[in-house]
Amino acid sequence: MGNKSWKSSPVFISEEILIEILLRLPVKSLIRFSCVSKSWRDVIRSSSFITNHLSKNMTRYSNRYLIANYPVDPSTVEPDLCQYNLYSSETFEQCLKLEHPLWTTIGRFEQCLRLKCSLSTASRCVIYGSSNGLLCISDLDVVTQSPICLWNPSIRKFRILPQPTLYHLDHYCFDTVLLFGFHPVLKDYKVVMLQCFDVVEEGDLDVKIALGVQVYTFSTNSWKMNEVMRLDWDWKPCAKCTVLNGISYWLAEEVSAEASVFRILSFDTGNEEFEHFMVPETIANVDGGLYIEVYKDSICVLEVDYCSCEDNDGGHICVWLLQEQTFNLLQTIVLPSSGTCIPLGFTMDNQLLVEVLEDDDDNYQLALFVPESKQLLRTPILLPVHTRSQVHTYNESLVLLDDERVINCLD
Repeated sequence: MGNKSWKSSPVFISEEILIEILLRLPVKSLIRFSCVSKSWRDVIRSSSFITNHLSKNMTRYSNRYLIANYPVDPSTVEPDLCQYNLYSSETFEQCLKLEHPLWTTIGRFEQCLRLKCSLSTASRCVIYGSSNGLLCISDLDVVTQSPICLWNPSIRKFRILPQPTLYHLDHYCFDTVLLFGFHPVLKDYKVVMLQCFDVVEEGDLDVKIALGVQVYTFSTNSWKMNEVMRLDWDWKPCAKCTVLNGISYWLAEEVSAEASVFRILSFDTGNEEFEHFMVPETIANVDGGLYIEVYKDSICVLEVDYCSCEDNDGGHICVWLLQEQTFNLLQTIVLPSSGTCIPLGFTMDNQLLVEVLEDDDDNYQLALFVPESKQLLRTPILLPVHTRSQVHTYNESLVLLDDERVINCLD
């Protein structure tokens, strides 16, 4: 029987089937496949595909990670340089070392030229929020000239935001806080800059506090300045803040009070309105402090108490769920008797992240509280001791792929 030459006939795949196949692929594969043909490129870069791909990732709980800063050796690496890794949320193995141009020595040098300062005074960059695959990064000490970027490390693209407008006030700005999140109703990303001012009214010797808020809107690539709100109470913003459904939340401590008095301050980027209310005194008077986080699409306050130890335990963390300005105790987590535990937030599947420092150790270790066993599961992820630990959840996405204002990170 003679040999026959077989010619493979081209296989036709409808666009609907092609899209369904592509929607199930990770970002790295999609970037490669966008080079196959112009039609594939147009499909993958379309806004509808980017939105649907993100939605499928969220519903399938796939391509989820943790981002954490890690300890460095000050003798070999500049201690001010920011070091972050991307870790698997399942195995906790390192997947990627995150590098952004602003985090390099050259980037810091360019920053110094812009600010007209010496290299030693340049602020290191940190992550201020993570949402739908985008990271908001800026200087640790935010000033007017600080660059603010929205960065998608999965596709190695970032957008530099325009500089916000200055408040023309004759008072001292003593603190600036950045928050970043997605507004599900407006379907837009928002960056909120909260500035705190010392104000002395004419004829009044007492120093008052005023808050100025500017909101950056992703779709318009512009900032909007809101009116300054003067407070009738003396406060200082706590380091912890969070964002939920387009509303920014800060935990504020009343510094003039005799005992610890805390308030929750919120700003809605939709209606641009402030609200604030008291945290009950029974929650506020604790030894370990308070933290505000997002848990199961709700705001919660974590009450850490190291002093009320019973049965040789190491204290506890009470999780208080906020519902219509009322706090309800959700659960109490008993801490181990040795070492120090500090809450860092929740994973996307609502497990509490904690940094643990053993009494005989030099590094913090990331741990998870497992509700079923009521135990802390220690991970191999090490966290820094001399700088504030940061852990963010991260979901892989194609957001920014269709953006004409982005800059490509160099390989």
